Amino acid sequence: MWAFLVEQPNLPYTIAFACVLVLGVFEALALLIGLSMMSALDQWVPADVEYDADIGGSGLTGIAGWLCLNRLPLLIWFVLALTSFAIAGYLVNYISLMVSATLLPQLFTLPIAVVGSALSCRYLGRMLADLLPKNESTAISLDDLSGYVGTITLGCAIKGMPSEAVVRDKHQQKHYVLVEPETSGIEFASGTQVVLLKREGRVWSATRFDN
Repeated sequence: MWAFLVEQPNLPYTIAFACVLVLGVFEALALLIGLSMMSALDQWVPADVEYDADIGGSGLTGIAGWLCLNRLPLLIWFVLALTSFAIAGYLVNYISLMVSATLLPQLFTLPIAVVGSALSCRYLGRMLADLLPKNESTAISLDDLSGYVGTITLGCAIKGMPSEAVVRDKHQQKHYVLVEPETSGIEFASGTQVVLLKREGRVWSATRFDN
């Protein structure tokens, strides 16, 4: 078994699994002294970011939302991603070993392991997020964002061609939404601050924010 784990084609997956073990050890040691890596990571990169579910593939935020990065504590997400990556890689090589008595090169197994990890984060991550306790006291609906100020993050928004904006609610949680000017002939360039007015479907109409 050990020989299988340390074979060169399996090294990326063994390293990933070792990282999971190290994270577990550090978390256990941190808890003994009254700290938590999970809390520290969530303060460094907050996990209370909300993505509009209707924004499909809008840059990195769309990818992060698809991978459930916004729905899980960061430490749990890392453990899920690394474990899934390791298991997928081991499984492919184990099947190859049983069928052909050889291990596949990393050129073939790494893409499969990455896809397997992504699918695991997407579907198992959603299941885990539903099981984890949620703090409802800071929950806010996207429809409650009317009147809040946002900042255009991607592209240039014009009427009929919305762009992405980030908005902080009263709890300082981030929401990523699609925004377009209220009227034609106006453009919101990246970095422009706007006030959300009305949501129609997945797009907010907005006006420029004047300090």
